[in-house]
Amino acid sequence: MNKRVVFLLLLSVLLVSACTTSNTASGSEELSGQIFNIAYPPVIQGDADSPNKYHSIMKVEFSDGNAATSAINDGEGTYEFNDKALVIKFENENEHLEIEFTDFKESDRDFIEYSAQISSLDFNMADSDKISHLANLYNNLPKNMSVEFLKKQ
Repeated sequence: MNKRVVFLLLLSVLLVSACTTSNTASGSEELSGQIFNIAYPPVIQGDADSPNKYHSIMKVEFSDGNAATSAINDGEGTYEFNDKALVIKFENENEHLEIEFTDFKESDRDFIEYSAQISSLDFNMADSDKISHLANLYNNLPKNMSVEFLKKQ
């Protein structure tokens, strides 16, 4: 009897982890191969219909599990996308920057693919005497602000 219970528990764990993995993979596949200009909306509401009125934070190119941005030197990182949350992590030998976007949803505007909220930022630097490649990006990110993922033309 105990072997059956252990077997059923093990089977349940495997099924749950397989479902979780497939959800993450399908979300990542949704972004893979796309390039976005991540920007925050203009202050004047009437300007919200013009893509060139949005204030760019960074351009990000997504590929299979990797994210790259030209906003920083050696700007490659990784990303995870699941349950309406996107986490992008940039890392080098001295620094770590993690950006979490929540309330990730498709937009109904023609030039905006997704809308999200920057909900969490984590920046660490091991040696402050070294040149930083991520601090400028971190300092320019609007904390707890809505951002838009504009389609790259």
